[in-house]
Amino acid sequence: MRIVCVGFNQESLVCLKKFQKVGLPVCGLIMRESQTEKKGSDYQDLSPFALENSIPFIQTSDINSYDVKQWLKFLDVDVVFIMGWSQLVDGEFLKIPNMYTIGSHPSKLPYGAGRAPIVWSILEEVRDSAVTFFKVVNKADAGSIILQKEFNIPSNSNSRQLYNIVSSILANGFIELYDQLLLNSICEIEQDMSARVVRGKRIYEDGYIDFSRMTSHQVDLLIRATTDPYPGAFTFYEKTKITIWGSEKNNTDGYKGTPGQILAKNKDRVLVQCSDRPIWIVELEFNSVDLNNDKVIIGSKFDINRGIF
Repeated sequence: MRIVCVGFNQESLVCLKKFQKVGLPVCGLIMRESQTEKKGSDYQDLSPFALENSIPFIQTSDINSYDVKQWLKFLDVDVVFIMGWSQLVDGEFLKIPNMYTIGSHPSKLPYGAGRAPIVWSILEEVRDSAVTFFKVVNKADAGSIILQKEFNIPSNSNSRQLYNIVSSILANGFIELYDQLLLNSICEIEQDMSARVVRGKRIYEDGYIDFSRMTSHQVDLLIRATTDPYPGAFTFYEKTKITIWGSEKNNTDGYKGTPGQILAKNKDRVLVQCSDRPIWIVELEFNSVDLNNDKVIIGSKFDINRGIF
């Protein structure tokens, strides 16, 4: 069976390594054009893995391009595994594989279709979720379900922890599907579109922390939801942007201030007042070489109600 994988991110590399470990053959790999790997992004250059394991690959910014489609036809591919890609494939692409194009989504479809599923799951405080595998069609996350691997989300998880859980389940699910494909035992179940809930796209501004309006619980959720491998929550101090990668709930009543006020500091942590009570914010990244934790003054405030840009 000739399988081509599509991916560009860290979970794609997790899948490929597991495929190699169990002997799942990959005859080709479609990946993004090379970018810089950095904190706040799950982009992963897969070309070193492909070169090391002698896997033919093509790099592209458009999965529906003529070159990609011709390359797939040349490989005479049976099944395409889409491990991670942000662009929908078109009808012409879907006609190329001899058997299936299989996609995946980390939510319990038909609930949670759409964008940013891991971030939304944290924000919604979801406790029971799934990685859903489906036959790809022209509509996002709408094809027949062929496998759904349910899992529990531990309380107080952040996006990195949930991303790692999903990555492992994603790899194991594709391996399970490969075995079913060999046995010709794939079973398709149509989604109940009346129960479909599509989550909206999240944009950069959604990560702004407004200490004057948000409770400490809401601030904690936002920081945990947007942390690496996503761009992070942010605020401003003396007109300088600060990205915040972590938070800790304050379990004492020894501090009280006005929203946005800095009440205490401790190594890499800053205690700041929210609309209801203080919260510790940790791993502050300052967008200026002239500003750091040591220069943040107790009693001063993070900028609030100033507009995001």
